[in-house]
Amino acid sequence: MIEMNRIGVDYISLIGISPLGMIAAAADAGCHNISLILTRPDYNPDGYPWFSLIDDAALRRETVTCLRDRDVSIALVDGFAVYPGQPTENHRQAFEILAELGVRRVNTVSFDEDWSRMIDKTAEIVAMAREYDVTVTIESCPMLTVKTLAQALEVISAVNLPNFKLLIDTMHITRSGESGDIARLDPMLIDYVQISDGPLSVPDPLNYMNEAMNERMVPGTGEMPLVEMIRAMRRDIIVSIEVPMRSLKEAGMSETERVRLAVEGARKVVAAAEA
Repeated sequence: MIEMNRIGVDYISLIGISPLGMIAAAADAGCHNISLILTRPDYNPDGYPWFSLIDDAALRRETVTCLRDRDVSIALVDGFAVYPGQPTENHRQAFEILAELGVRRVNTVSFDEDWSRMIDKTAEIVAMAREYDVTVTIESCPMLTVKTLAQALEVISAVNLPNFKLLIDTMHITRSGESGDIARLDPMLIDYVQISDGPLSVPDPLNYMNEAMNERMVPGTGEMPLVEMIRAMRRDIIVSIEVPMRSLKEAGMSETERVRLAVEGARKVVAAAEA
């Protein structure tokens, strides 16, 4: 039997939407977990209004109330990235407000190609998170500095702090040819899953990030070995849909309808994995 609280909705599924809109869409689809980004990203193809949970205390209060009223929790906050030339201390203000929002997990990626500096800066973020009793996950992506699962494990080993874990994005792990490696990992190392589907190979490598940000497939409708990947993980890990579907949005399908479609696919995959 599926643990209903296991399924979540990641912010890229509705990129740019306000926290209140994300909570509503997830709750209407029967989900109790979401991921957020604290400030609306510059990439905002649907033209959602600007918001910042960092700068807007009233929005934070409204978000906390909405979370409580709709029985939703923020399972992860994204956006704690490593950029060349950006001091780690820039993230402290964001860490300061996480407890107010009930957040205990953040995700990091790196845009800094200097490997040694990237590890040092990542270690600083993880150490800062530890001050706030927050777990940090690291995500690999073939288009970013940490391109593979193997490299993510290398960074975790180098940082060597207990609050540093893995985030598995099924698209990126499959595309790097490492989906079968999940079963060989320490199960306690994986702390969060972003699920989507698609073809095994990239139709156009130059279009990779456009696909990732705009047009992924509902779990269970593509070629990725999702059931096998989920089956290799602990059953208490949140499996959160990261399924932007711009074509359906442009065809007139609402946010809630698109989320429901992807959530149903994820539930079927998890059910098959748990069978």
